[in-house]
Formats: sequence, C-alpha cells, structure tokens
Amino acid sequence: MKPNAIGARLPSRTAFLLGFAALLLGIALAIAWVLGVSLFFPDGVIAKAIARRDDLIRGHIDYLMMAQFLFLFALLFRQYAIRPPLWVIAASCFGAFNNPLSFVLRSLQPKVDPATLPLVEPHFPLMAGVSFTLTTAGFLAAAFLAVRAAWRAGHAPAAASPQFEKVG
Repeated sequence: MKPNAIGARLPSRTAFLLGFAALLLGIALAIAWVLGVSLFFPDGVIAKAIARRDDLIRGHIDYLMMAQFLFLFALLFRQYAIRPPLWVIAASCFGAFNNPLSFVLRSLQPKVDPATLPLVEPHFPLMAGVSFTLTTAGFLAAAFLAVRAAWRAGHAPAAASPQFEKVG
C-alpha cells in the first residue's frame, strides 16, 4: 500500500482532535465515578487506593477543562476550514493528557510525613515542564489560527459568502 493511500484512510486532523477530546471527557467521567464510589464507600478498596483525594479532584477538573479546550478548537477548525499543523495537534493532545495525569498519579501515591519529603517530587519538574510547554504552545497556536481565520472571514467581501443569499 502506498503512503498516500494510508494517509487518505486516516481521519482528518479535526476528527482526531474531536476523538481525543472525547477520550479525555471519558477519563474525566471515569474519575468522577471513582470519586463518587470512594465517597459512598469510604472503607472500600477504591477509597483506600486514593491517598490524596484533593489531587484526584484536581485531575478530574483538569481533564474536563482540557477536553473542553480540545472540543472548542476542533469545532473552530471545522467552522473556519482550518487544517492545523500536525505539531499543533500533537502538542495540544500530549499536554492535555499529561497535565492532569500528574495530579492523578500524585493522588495514588501513599501519604508520607511531609518532613521527610522533598518539596517537589523528583519526576514532577521535568514532566510538568515538558507538558506545560507543549500545552501552552499547542493551545496558543490553535487560538492564533482560529482568531486569524475569524478575522479574515470578517473582512471577506459579502459576495464571497454563498451561505447568505439575498432573499427578496
């Protein structure tokens, strides 16, 4: 099979972004179920596995926000027929998945005496630095593409817009 034929069978970048947003929404909803079950069964296995409930709540909210951003960008890309660069999609999706993941992983680590811990977990600065940087770059680029397309659409001649025909 030729490489062009494979590329033609892949979903569009916007469809991929929508699918990834749906995945993040699914993760957020699964975390909501875990939080609910752990609340109603505080002595259960699930509740005992959660060491830091507040961090799991942060992860849940962060996954919801990231899903909303990706849904919004995908719909803006579709509305304005934008074909975003692959790096924008990759950076946005990588960051949107990994930013909340750090909270979720932290929520599962056992509680220890704060006096014996370093102020920051050893893995966190690298993970956070890469993830935050990619999210920022991807989201800002996506926002720039959408704003530029909206600006251009607002300055296009009215005759070039066939969806608004004159009724009369």
